[in-house]
Parts: sequence; structure tokens; C-alpha cells
Amino acid sequence: MNPMTTTESSSLEQLPIVSSIESNSGLSISIHPLVLLNISDHYTRSKLQNPTTVNIYGALLAQQSGRDIDIIHSFEFSLQQDGKSIDQVYMSTKLEQMKQVFPELDFMGWYTTGTTPTELDLIIHEQFLSRNESSLFLQLDPSAITGEHHKSLPVGMYESLYDTNHELHKLMFVKTPYKIETNEAERIAVDHVAKPDMSSIDSSLGSSLASYMTTQKNAVIMLHARLQFLQKYLQDTKTGAIPTDHDILRQISSICSRSPVIDQSIFDDQFSREYNDVLLVGYLASITKGINTINDLVDKFNLAHGTTNLPRTQQAGSSSNRKGRRSHVV
Repeated sequence: MNPMTTTESSSLEQLPIVSSIESNSGLSISIHPLVLLNISDHYTRSKLQNPTTVNIYGALLAQQSGRDIDIIHSFEFSLQQDGKSIDQVYMSTKLEQMKQVFPELDFMGWYTTGTTPTELDLIIHEQFLSRNESSLFLQLDPSAITGEHHKSLPVGMYESLYDTNHELHKLMFVKTPYKIETNEAERIAVDHVAKPDMSSIDSSLGSSLASYMTTQKNAVIMLHARLQFLQKYLQDTKTGAIPTDHDILRQISSICSRSPVIDQSIFDDQFSREYNDVLLVGYLASITKGINTINDLVDKFNLAHGTTNLPRTQQAGSSSNRKGRRSHVV
């Protein structure tokens, strides 16, 4: 082996995978919710089918107008047995099929999961440059969602460039900003997906009530957390732990003056009335259900004794006549 080749290979491996410089391409990248839903669904299905699944892979389809790129759709693919190569025949066939359905969309990059880009991601990304020399790389980090307080999306978007270091050329990723873009149809679809299942008629009311109460609960929890934060700020200001900011204090005073003050006795009276009304409706529903059950039982009894063709008053009269005839015979 040539010593020069060995030195170049070791130098390439020492270069970072993600460049520290900022992206200066001027691209305006927009990701639509359907793409994120597809990636999330792909990852969830893969983990359920095989919990030891490491990464998932898929292609990104976008509509480009100048420097504006709208990533609208995606589809899945898998690597070949070596774990480093993509099936070019499958990719060509799939892109041709997608082009027939979505003629305005073009191949714009690919996605996978992980915490940070790796050397394997560079190897795979380089294979896509023959299809699009400006291919994008989207990485979803499922482990970044640590709890309810996680605000930002665990999604990273990268461009690629060849970095020169000591006359060596290596492909590197450059992190680029992005935004989430939605239209009215997508908002309706996402809202439908986020709602609980309404397919069952019996459970539709309970599902709607559960969804409404969950929303109210989350709103109350958030309000309580914000009030605790303001209370802690006022306590720290009073004790001198933090400097006094009169502008913030005026804003807090304005919020408190706008907030309605609830009289405890009036609130208890209104709550009791509403609670009694709810109980009354529940009792009426139980009584109605019981009467309906009794009517069904009477109808089944009449059907069993062959008196279903007569009204219930006539049935009672015919029964008394039969008893009178029996006593007369005796």
C-alpha cells in the first residue's frame, strides 16, 4: 500500500463530519407536516416490528421554485445487504412511479434517524449526489423528546459540500435552517389525525368528552405553572435574589388587574347548581334506560306467551275473561 494513500485516508477520517461554518446557500427550506408524519409513522412501525432496528431510510420529494424548496412528500427505502449501498434500480422505479402521481415534485434528498450525522450517512449521501447534486439530508432524533417541556422539533436539516483541508477533499454536512409550512388542507388532516378515534357510535361521545377534558386539563396545568413562575419571580424580587425590574412588575400588576377575582361563596353556589344539574341528567338517563329495559322485557314476555297481536289493555282483559270462564265451569 502506498504510504501517501494511507496518510490521506487517515487525514480524511480525522476531518469532522459536520462543518462548523454556517450555510450561505441562501436556500429557504420548508417542511410540510405530512413528511414529518410519514417519518414518525415509519419509525414507529419499524420499532414495533423489530425493536432492535437501528435506523430507517427514505427519500424526500419537494417542489422547488428558485431558492425556495417545499418538502411535501416522502417514501421509504431500505439499504442493500452490505448496509451501505442503496438499490439504484428500486430508486429509479419508485421515482418514476411517484413522478406519474406527483409530476410537480422532484427528488430533493433523503432522511434517516439518529442523534448526529455519521460516516455512514456521508457514504449514503454521496450516492444520491448523482441524482441531485444539491441533495438535502434530514435527520430525526427520536431520543431528543425527553418530556412535555420539549419545545423544538427533534429534526435537523443539512446540506453538503466538499471541504478542502491540506489539499484533501472530503464531503461534509452543513446544518441549514428550515421552517414548518402548512396549508389549510394539511391543517385539517393533521387535526383529524390528532383527534381520538370516532368510528364507534357508542364511544364517540365519550371520546369527544375525553378529548375536551384533556385539553382543559392541559390548559389548567399550563396556567398553574405560569402562575407559579410569576409567584417565584415576585418572591425572589422581594428577597433581593434578583434585581428589581419595574417594567416587569407593571406588566404583572396589569395581568393581575385584568384577571377576574372569583368570590368563593358565589363560585360554590354555581358549582353546586351545575353539579346537581349533571346528577339530575344522569338520574333521568338511568331511569329512561331502566324503563326501556322493562319495555323490552314485557315485549319478550308477550312474544313467549303468544299475545303480541293484542294491545296490552286487551291482553289484560282477555286474561281476566279466561279466568272468569274457568271459575264458571268449576
